[in-house]
Amino acid sequence: MATTAKKHVVLFPFPGQGHLAGLLAIARLLARELPDAAVTLVSTPRNVAALRRSSSAVDVGQSSIGFHALPFVPADHGLPAGCESISSLPVPAFITLFEAFEALEPAFEDYVSGLRGESGGEADICVVADVFVAWTVDVARRHGCTHALFVSCGAFGTAIFHALWNHMPALPFGSDGALRLPEHPDVALRRSQLSPAFLLHGDLSDRWTAFYQRIIRHGYRTDAVLANTVEEFEPTGLAMMRRALGKVRVWPVGPLVRGDDSAAGSSETDDDSVLRWLDSQPPSSVLYVSFGSQNTIQPNQMMELAAALEATGRPFVWAVRPPVGSNIAGAFRDEWLPEGFEGRARAGNRGLLVRGWAPQVRILAHAATGAFLSHCGWNSVLESLAHGVPVIGWPLAAEQFYNVRVLAEEWGVCVEVARGNLESSAVDRSKVTEVVETVMGNTAESAAMRRRVGEVQEVMRSAWAEDGGSSRTALHEFLRALRLQ
Repeated sequence: MATTAKKHVVLFPFPGQGHLAGLLAIARLLARELPDAAVTLVSTPRNVAALRRSSSAVDVGQSSIGFHALPFVPADHGLPAGCESISSLPVPAFITLFEAFEALEPAFEDYVSGLRGESGGEADICVVADVFVAWTVDVARRHGCTHALFVSCGAFGTAIFHALWNHMPALPFGSDGALRLPEHPDVALRRSQLSPAFLLHGDLSDRWTAFYQRIIRHGYRTDAVLANTVEEFEPTGLAMMRRALGKVRVWPVGPLVRGDDSAAGSSETDDDSVLRWLDSQPPSSVLYVSFGSQNTIQPNQMMELAAALEATGRPFVWAVRPPVGSNIAGAFRDEWLPEGFEGRARAGNRGLLVRGWAPQVRILAHAATGAFLSHCGWNSVLESLAHGVPVIGWPLAAEQFYNVRVLAEEWGVCVEVARGNLESSAVDRSKVTEVVETVMGNTAESAAMRRRVGEVQEVMRSAWAEDGGSSRTALHEFLRALRLQ
């Protein structure tokens, strides 16, 4: 995108659903707060097309966000044809895409160099990049640009993962089997909270370990970090991040929560039919179940969960995906559930299966939704709490285990029901039933949890208040610090 603007913000997301949505939200904020600046989203061709669609679906009539596609041929990097995002890959193959995006550095450098030339070297250019493309800091430094990293995860989870990456491959397990990181001695982790497996078995020659350690080195050289969280929601996690990053400033600008997500994906179930079904249910009565777009559970876990849902007698919406060992993007087969399960649920108007993508934000915003059984990916956490819905946690990988800890121990808005999706990860239907009742039942305990959820919802709403909301203030401080305002 050619520009004569004196200030130009170039945003480079990583192609995962939450990562793209987060930086698109940042782009919208910047376009609103910096009307005289150019704001451009940069990625590979398919991702740029997806970002254009997402932007036009919300920003009708707004043309202040520009787009630039970097040339990219997936086959050159050992990726399937047309594969430009993690949605096209199983989790073990993500590393190939991470490395492929590192190879975009020359093309990105040509683009930034061109911007410098167009402005006669006078424009203030700021690169805001997802942490998984932290290598962009090298390009920024070579061309006199300021640079910021965007962290789409929570602060506590980010701080723990940063420390884990720093200590790989020699993680300091104690004689009691607990892992206590020197940077955060008050936090004890268990092996069941370490996934993917490379955290336990990687070495310095491991591609994942090497990649994450490159990210850390780049991260110390950035000027700032924008975090998708709220100061009042994660004071402990933000303090941990700030200690770890030293002189690099951390500004929390969340919650960056999607609005109407009706155009975000596709499924075999019509969105409106889901909402009509919810309309037929009593307020706060429905349990929504989803493990995200990239996660799933074991076949035996799926059977136990289905049995538990029937045992609770509570209405539910379950976004189902094929279990571990099958193509998660493939068709869902009835054999993965107890015989007659879906038919019984439909006959009693007590349950709805959504195959594939579900309109999550619209479900969470509906008055009938009373709880969310979630893998606790950070975007799902924020979407649930921003809509006042308590969480039943079943973390599966990455920082999800640490997100549950924040929700359960610091705020009391979540109960963990299970952990992991390995063959050894046991799930007991009676435990699931018990936890669902704890969260959704008519008890003093569940009422107290709903009250606490309301408090968190207000914290998130207040963060963007016109009269001094913490995230609004943080964004303006960031813009001034990086000479954009």
